[in-house]
Amino acid sequence: MLVMTGKERVQCTLAHQEPDRVPIADAFWVDTLARWRAEGLPDGVAPEEYFDFDIRTMGIDASPRFEPELIQDDGEMITLRDRFGYVVRKNKYKSRTMEFLSHPVRGWSDWRRVKEQFVLSSDEPARIDTTTYPFRLDAGPTWEVARQRCGAMRRTQKYLLASAYGPHEAILRLRGFEATLYELCDDPELIQEMAETYTGFLIQVIEKCLAEKTLFDGFFMIEDLAGTQGMLFSPDLWRRLFKPSVQRFGAFLADRQLTFWMHSCGNAAAVFEDLIECGVQVINPLEAKSGLDVRELKGLYGDRLTFFGNIDVIAMAGSAEEIAAEIEKKLTAARQGGGYIYHSDHSVPPEVSFERYQLVMNLVRRHGGVDDRP
Repeated sequence: MLVMTGKERVQCTLAHQEPDRVPIADAFWVDTLARWRAEGLPDGVAPEEYFDFDIRTMGIDASPRFEPELIQDDGEMITLRDRFGYVVRKNKYKSRTMEFLSHPVRGWSDWRRVKEQFVLSSDEPARIDTTTYPFRLDAGPTWEVARQRCGAMRRTQKYLLASAYGPHEAILRLRGFEATLYELCDDPELIQEMAETYTGFLIQVIEKCLAEKTLFDGFFMIEDLAGTQGMLFSPDLWRRLFKPSVQRFGAFLADRQLTFWMHSCGNAAAVFEDLIECGVQVINPLEAKSGLDVRELKGLYGDRLTFFGNIDVIAMAGSAEEIAAEIEKKLTAARQGGGYIYHSDHSVPPEVSFERYQLVMNLVRRHGGVDDRP
């Protein structure tokens, strides 16, 4: 079999055909990369370049563009206002330490003011970049610079994904986690209107990106719907308040021949059939600790979904024998007939050494080929 480019490899997999090997991509905590730099990952070289991942991701800014502001920096912790208007206190050197201090929407009157900010301006900075937007304090590139950066990324012959929040995640940034959960029951009309408004604006932003020739192959929606014990709220609530927006968005992507990828932490299997109806083609990260197993999922949805993840980071941080068994048993099953892309079952934590992750990559390539079967 001829060696494929990263883009060809992913396209083949999405068509539920077997590529030359399983495509590879992953995510990492900030403190993981700090550890790896000290253990041998070269400075200035991104892990996706070092390990030759098949996917590259661009960030899309579909925020109401509050003015980003650094409020406090004590050397380790920073407090800032993000483009979505929330204020967060976070560790500069660790990914998991965040405290949300405020959100811009406290009810209908606040929402009406924020809603007016969901508008495109002819003289604003670009809404897309080759780095992500959350927590950025700069204005972002011009459209001309964005075209140059995206063009350079396209020339890598990798599969390009543009990424932004889905409607639920956007509302969490605007309203706050606990308040959103209450309002799903107390004021569902507000939640539904926020979802519809944001989704409509996201569609406008993507249309603008395409018109500006900042092109990509698919869209990766960040949309956490579940925890390790199941959905954050009832599947019926999701179907009533969010599914119409996701379905509208999926139809838009299909019309533009863009693939639809979704990231949802935890176990959202209760709405997998609904997501398929909405046009979702790829599910990530399939957290193993939430009870998801790609071998079972392949039997249920293997001809309709591509699975992107499910390699247990707990096993990855354990013994070499544990991670070898995890990768062999899952990849051997998941690669059959295409429809599987390697990824950890969330993000690689700092408990995983650089040497251990090199072993992981070697195992994925060993068990992810199509020519090594007994």
